[in-house]
Amino acid sequence: MSSSNKSECIIYVGDFDLRNENVQSFLVRSNANIFKSIGYEVAFIGINTKVKSFVGLAEQDNICLDSDSSYLELPSTLNFLGLFKIYKLKNLIINYLNEINKTKKIKYLISYQCPSYSILLNSIIKWCKLNSVKYIVNCADLPTFDIQPIPRKYIMTANWSYLHKINKREADGIIAVSKFIADYYHKDGRNHLILPPLFDEKGFTPRIEERTDTVSFVYAGTPFKTTGGVANVKGMKDRLDKVIDLFLELTEQNVPYSFKIVGIQKSDYLTGVPRHADSLSRCKSIEFLGRLSHTETLQIVSNSDYSINYRDENLMTQAGFSTKIVESISVGTPIVMNSISDTFEYIKEGVLGFMLSGDSSSDVDLLKRLCRTSKDKRKDTKQYCFDSGVFHFDKYTQVMRQFLESL
Repeated sequence: MSSSNKSECIIYVGDFDLRNENVQSFLVRSNANIFKSIGYEVAFIGINTKVKSFVGLAEQDNICLDSDSSYLELPSTLNFLGLFKIYKLKNLIINYLNEINKTKKIKYLISYQCPSYSILLNSIIKWCKLNSVKYIVNCADLPTFDIQPIPRKYIMTANWSYLHKINKREADGIIAVSKFIADYYHKDGRNHLILPPLFDEKGFTPRIEERTDTVSFVYAGTPFKTTGGVANVKGMKDRLDKVIDLFLELTEQNVPYSFKIVGIQKSDYLTGVPRHADSLSRCKSIEFLGRLSHTETLQIVSNSDYSINYRDENLMTQAGFSTKIVESISVGTPIVMNSISDTFEYIKEGVLGFMLSGDSSSDVDLLKRLCRTSKDKRKDTKQYCFDSGVFHFDKYTQVMRQFLESL
């Protein structure tokens, strides 16, 4: 097939798991919808976290080489044994790219982290150069590994350092979720696009009319990794403990409220933060719901009057952009959060969101004011959030088109 008759295609490669829907998969799916809406087919090279063995191209269930959304699934190999599987991974990926390239014109390859150790990117970038394919880096965070066990800490730190080094040197363009990351990858003459995580839950219907007399708050996420011991503050992505401190103060002042926590069991939380054991045993307004499906979580967030979170300022939180914010606003629930990263660049304070200061007295006063908000006011605010479409992918199609054409 001549190149002029081939449909143009974008390859997305990274550590996303489309089948089992890890966090990375939602960003990738939303961005892929932008690419499809401006005329590109999209093929994926990701992982399956539940598969350990290799499966060839011919045996993969959903390889679908001729479809507009082909997906090569790789086993999860970011472990010690994975170091010995790099060569096999490289061959599988290159064979897949060659097969796709026979029937489609691959115009861009976008790397969202890496499906295994970052040394693998050398072969992918080399293939891009040989086939005149633009190599784009999509960066959503700058993780740290300070609280990991010593061997893993050094291996992962070295792996990520190499990933950023090669991406800084070789990328033709950068898609960054924040200004911080755009500055981190800055290189004279190289274009970048700042694109927050986006939302595309087709057919989602918020329950805006169902407001109760008691104002409801929700936290949805994983505040820290459960290890069976006390949580290290340095490893807390979200400071749920600080948020609970605020609500416990409301309880002391006899302010009525409802606070649901999705994503962690009460027992696991108290193992990590034992100082709250006594207070939470007496508090009836705070409810732990544990881990739920993504759909169930979105519905609970949508049913609430406000979602709430607090993050300490560090490299990881400054670089990233919370998907909790994106999902909350998109399902019609305003956020209550401190100013981290580019959050309030997109969200008008006092309308779509309410800013925590970090001063406990001021923040308790803010929550008390929100708890006095009328049902009609809360309903109007939720409707405004849902209608705003701040993070819907179709608002970013034109800027994405311009970015790709500039490379």
